[in-house]
Amino acid sequence: MTRAPALLAVLAAACVLSTAAWGAVDPRAPQQRHTAADTRLAKTLGLRLSDLAAGWKLEPPQPQGPPCATEPDESTLVQTARVDPSFLYKDGVTEVGSEVDIFKTAAMDKADWVLSSLKVTGTCLLADAKLSLSKQGTVTLVQAVALKPPGLAARSLHFRFVLALRGARTVDIVTDIVALSQGRVTVVLHSLSLGSPIPASSLKALTTTLAGRLPEVGTSI
Repeated sequence: MTRAPALLAVLAAACVLSTAAWGAVDPRAPQQRHTAADTRLAKTLGLRLSDLAAGWKLEPPQPQGPPCATEPDESTLVQTARVDPSFLYKDGVTEVGSEVDIFKTAAMDKADWVLSSLKVTGTCLLADAKLSLSKQGTVTLVQAVALKPPGLAARSLHFRFVLALRGARTVDIVTDIVALSQGRVTVVLHSLSLGSPIPASSLKALTTTLAGRLPEVGTSI
């Protein structure tokens, strides 16, 4: 979760950029040892097209960006599944998605959560945006705020970031990250819009939907 899930892909899609695939492996990222069972489970926990109103479409997978220099070292953690279905609105800009991370143990999931912070996420988001939007203008982070967590799970948070892209004109890029964590599972709802945030009612509805799919505390997961 510390890696501002899918934000480079979101920025690239929203700004209609062509992003090169990066072959380098991040040595500080969690180890990826995906299992078929956990991958099937992860796919049932994320957002679905049926969760959204008319006018949305599934986005194809986007290439990953380079490692963020300020990411914490999570190389001792093991992820057994990771999926990130993302959806683009008919305006060609607004996007929502949900990264689902399943760890080998609940302790690993909690460790990932503890390492996540507003500062780290904002710093990495800004680095991604500067790289992605370098030809469009100058990017600055003008707001990074921790909003009231939604609850609904053992652990939750809500971060909001506003980036200003100054080129031929100034455009505000608003990103919300709402994360829920329970047992071995973390689900991160991420959104991107221009000018103003996704409506609070929509974020709440999608968060509630994702919370309803989380495994109950005490189950085998």
